[in-house]
Amino acid sequence: MTMTRRYAVVFKAFYFDDFVRRRLAQVVAAAPSADVFLMMDETRRSAGPIDFDRVIRFRESDVVALGFAAIAKGSLLWYNADYPLYYFQHLYPSYDYIAMVEYDAVPNAGLDELIQQCRAQDVDFVGEPILKPLDRYWWTRTLLRFYPPAAIRPSLICAAVFSARAVRHLAERRLEQGRAYDLPDAKEWPIGEAFVGTELALHGFNMRDLASFGQLTHYDWWPPTHESELQRLSGEVFVHPVLTGRRYVMSVFKSGFLSGLIVTAKISLGWLSRRLGQGTPAFARLSSAKPQDQAGWRAVASGALPDSATRDDEKRLP
Repeated sequence: MTMTRRYAVVFKAFYFDDFVRRRLAQVVAAAPSADVFLMMDETRRSAGPIDFDRVIRFRESDVVALGFAAIAKGSLLWYNADYPLYYFQHLYPSYDYIAMVEYDAVPNAGLDELIQQCRAQDVDFVGEPILKPLDRYWWTRTLLRFYPPAAIRPSLICAAVFSARAVRHLAERRLEQGRAYDLPDAKEWPIGEAFVGTELALHGFNMRDLASFGQLTHYDWWPPTHESELQRLSGEVFVHPVLTGRRYVMSVFKSGFLSGLIVTAKISLGWLSRRLGQGTPAFARLSSAKPQDQAGWRAVASGALPDSATRDDEKRLP
């Protein structure tokens, strides 16, 4: 059932190609009652022409101009993954809920139903807690200037839902912390994924785990899932990270050569097992059509390319 009040989905990306087009189409299909926005980070380079009706092109400098601290280890918008959320609300303040989805996070469940539950229960934040002990979590030290260890609640926010009041609170606290921060580097500047859950929990916001909405067994920062595996993971609420082509290969080996070989071996054995047991599974591919509105993108999400079609990113594999 289509909801009468629309919410926003912010789909974040920093490049645009056929892979991102397919992932965006699936988000549009999962959120028929939403206004879906493509937030394109063009800090490094322009993404070029994009055939989508709601595109926000922005750079790090646009966020900093609003008063947010230009403090990070690495890319500002990677380290402060919550910053685009505040920039979006600055541009579009009227939405009561905002779902934020990274380009490599794939929704299998309907986002409309998730938002309906959030509205009914006055949920302010949906994210998946990072359960790693704080003495083993990479970013614990970055929180200690502003939060006691007992308060730290890191969460994966590659797919997350926020109420408008939660976003306003987070933005105000980021601005306050930025004014108070006086160190020359980012060693004690809270990383976004840990800041969000910690700050909202500390101030009593209503929070739910993403896993409470359904199965969530392929959702972490690593290892990646190849796009061709999505069909067999349709029971998952979200899958992350999902990649293909060269980016997939690079991600598999990012934690070391041995780790990459282990992941590759597991994937190969799984593929061989399915092929011997079931034949080659059909892989649904999105149409190469270039629709101009969200209704067209929803149609693309259910289409298929001919089996002979080969994606450009697959051609670039080593």
